[in-house]
Amino acid sequence: MFTGLVEKTKIAFFEKNQDGAALKIFRHSLLAAVAIGDSIAIDGTCLTANELNEETIGFYASNETLSKTRIQHYCSGFEVNFELPLKAGQHLGGHYVLGHVDTVSTVKSIDPDSQAWTIKINIPQPFEKYVVYKGSIAVNGTSLTINKVDEDHIELCIIPVTLEKTNFIQLKAGDWVNLEFDILAKYTEKLLISNHVQ
Repeated sequence: MFTGLVEKTKIAFFEKNQDGAALKIFRHSLLAAVAIGDSIAIDGTCLTANELNEETIGFYASNETLSKTRIQHYCSGFEVNFELPLKAGQHLGGHYVLGHVDTVSTVKSIDPDSQAWTIKINIPQPFEKYVVYKGSIAVNGTSLTINKVDEDHIELCIIPVTLEKTNFIQLKAGDWVNLEFDILAKYTEKLLISNHVQ
């Protein structure tokens, strides 16, 4: 489980094959204690470290993972967000993020400003029910508050500190992003459906 409070690094290596893809990220100081088998969220996708050296950490992404995440668009030098799992007793500063990406979508528009950026993200129709005004969403693994909900997209306000710590500064209209919707909304939906059936 994660919180959506991320840092960023870059892809050192990426190669697809018939079974999926191998990727490596450059080590960040926060990743110094990572061991083989540890989970790390890469752009909000929970992956397992399977190779370590002094400069990089390696992972394997299955075809299923590629089909549902922006990992399919990676290449060497690509900037990514990362987060280590939440530890017991650790401060929860974002919201509960599972590292299970629900879908990919695209950036509708970006309005940069000296104080904050306004980013609009398209929301595919099956998932529109999970977004609410001032609710939470994880975009590329980053916990964000929904500033506005429109018919087919949401609006987010990205403050300077978030731009500095994430790969949002690299985004442009049309780029793919990973989306994970609030797990509380999904559980609520399931409970309501179950009660209605009964």
